[in-house]
Amino acid sequence: MAITGFYEKVNGIKIYCETNNGPDDEATVICLHTAGRENRQYHELMDLLADKYRLISFDMPGHGKSWPLPGNKVVNNFRDYGKWIWDVVTALDVENPIIMGCSMGGNICYYMGINYPVRAIVPCQGADYTPNIAPEVLYLLDHPYVSCQHSHLEFTECLIGRKTSQERKDFIFWGVRQEIGIVKQGDLTQYNGFDVRDQVCEIACPTLIIHGLDDTGPTDEMARRTTAKMKKCQNLVYKPIEGYGHFIIVEAPEIVAEALDEFIRTL
Repeated sequence: MAITGFYEKVNGIKIYCETNNGPDDEATVICLHTAGRENRQYHELMDLLADKYRLISFDMPGHGKSWPLPGNKVVNNFRDYGKWIWDVVTALDVENPIIMGCSMGGNICYYMGINYPVRAIVPCQGADYTPNIAPEVLYLLDHPYVSCQHSHLEFTECLIGRKTSQERKDFIFWGVRQEIGIVKQGDLTQYNGFDVRDQVCEIACPTLIIHGLDDTGPTDEMARRTTAKMKKCQNLVYKPIEGYGHFIIVEAPEIVAEALDEFIRTL
């Protein structure tokens, strides 16, 4: 596996990035992790596509190996999140990126397609509006009497698809055990407040929407409702995947890689 890690200083913050060292004369895909996690979620996908495309994944501030914001603050709204993504893209000198993300990262793909000059977007397990988290849950994510990691193991399990292998489930659960409460709180706050219902109709760039149908969070209905609004999009593909769920990039990277490859060939 030819994955290389490196740091890039963005807005004064050390941001940890990884690349599969794919060909730089083809498409470059910027990969965004799920809430509370980090860029290792993309390792299998990066390996599968290493001979075809350059993939770059990075840890958002305060996640994984990236440094937190000054004062140990976190990003907690989707507009700031989108700006951080573009600032990283700019710092890496990537032109015409394809923005791909899952869950929280899947949502923000729509925002990027509306507001930034991207080549294409690939939202996975996302939608234009996701007010799915109760305020009480958000509050307790960073509470001294609550373990974010232990309280989210069962919640995470209910989001995983029935066809997912035990090995991949174990990796997803290990990711839960590494979460930081205040970081997860910030992520789910911005996820809960994500709302581009009135702007998603403006997206014109090519879009591949991937959705694992076993997801009990953002549902197939939510994804299809979002897709139905995208009338300006001339190259729009909706890819439902049976038997897999919320962490589709980890649960079924082979299927995702095949769909992504087919899509990029149409650009």
